[in-house]
Amino acid sequence: MRPISSAADPRRNRAAKSGIDRIVHRALGLVVDRDDEERNAFLCLLHQVQSRSNLLRPPISRRLAERLEPIGVHSALISGLRSLAAFHRQWLRPVESWSPAETNPRPQFVSLARHLLAAYDVPGFLTSVWLEGSTAEARRHQGWFVDVGSGRNIRNSDLPLRLSKMMAHHFLLVPDHFKVDAALRWGQVRGLGGSESLARAVIATRLGRSFEAPDFWETVIRFFVNHPELDLAKVDPIIEYLYDRRFVPQPWLDLPEGEGEWRPPQPDLMMKGRTLRSLWRNALAWQQDRGMQGRRPFKRWPRSEIGEFRLVEAGIADRPARSWAIRELLTSRELQIEGSAMHHCVGTCYLDLCLTRRASIWSMSVEDVDGRRRVLTIEVNPDTMTVVQAKRCCNARPRPKDLQILGLWAERQGLTVEI
Repeated sequence: MRPISSAADPRRNRAAKSGIDRIVHRALGLVVDRDDEERNAFLCLLHQVQSRSNLLRPPISRRLAERLEPIGVHSALISGLRSLAAFHRQWLRPVESWSPAETNPRPQFVSLARHLLAAYDVPGFLTSVWLEGSTAEARRHQGWFVDVGSGRNIRNSDLPLRLSKMMAHHFLLVPDHFKVDAALRWGQVRGLGGSESLARAVIATRLGRSFEAPDFWETVIRFFVNHPELDLAKVDPIIEYLYDRRFVPQPWLDLPEGEGEWRPPQPDLMMKGRTLRSLWRNALAWQQDRGMQGRRPFKRWPRSEIGEFRLVEAGIADRPARSWAIRELLTSRELQIEGSAMHHCVGTCYLDLCLTRRASIWSMSVEDVDGRRRVLTIEVNPDTMTVVQAKRCCNARPRPKDLQILGLWAERQGLTVEI
């Protein structure tokens, strides 16, 4: 490798030069274990860039040098050269024929990437993928640049979601300042018929940087598109609410040891049949509940002398096997989760009663082929050993089967049922 010289300008700071040299040598160390062709391609790039451009010249100012090193512009550009070298087998033109027209580093790097890997126009935002590093996700994004530059259809690339022709069209028209993940989501929203304002609102949420469960989130975006009256300020809280309900594990309290099991509250949540009004009402209640949780100190109290309950019913005829459980709630967090899941006030009104042992709260659940779900919230007066309340979701009355299971537990524990 030829040294990077700064002799042409005696004012250049020696510390800045040595800082860039260190970045170069670190980059060389990262390709030392790769194949000889990639290493040679990287060395060739370094030599040609040094001799044909000011891409790797150190700044004149000491203050600027300190600001750029080690994670500044030069580090990013050298990482970009290393990424270009990793795709040396796809180079369409020799690096020796590159002649930069620009004088600023970033435009020079863009022209180099297009010279090496683009026979067709590539959107400006896609050139930033070469500065993402060498992670698996960065390599995936860089492959999209290569595909578009070689004239291949972006829809056939290794994308995290399916693009229609209209989505791909909008994706390739995204403004240059977008990041590639945001651009992909922008193309999806616009291709589904969403406005530019809606697309901006969506990419400002977690969906602008994450592509998990693409089929589900496409139904959410379609819901937004089909409700143009939606206040765009509500897009982010609705998405956070749906994400929490469908994907965030939360504790269940029906293991034999009572240690709790973590799972999403509504892993099968779907958008079908929902109205905008009800969705926002649920999202707002969830948001307010989260705010209240953040202000509440965590509290724990001792287990009562009442025993917990488990019953397994064998399947018969057309009824599958079922497993019933009744577990005591022993922390403020467990009360909050129960109240939120069952849509009643146990999470907000019973903390002091439990702390002072004037009430004991229990959760009944059932598990069958459809999964595990909460059935009843039960209040027991521990002084009189009496079941004084039992409510289903939204304070609905217990069903006959619920009362049968409750009666079995009460009989085993010597409880009186007065509901």
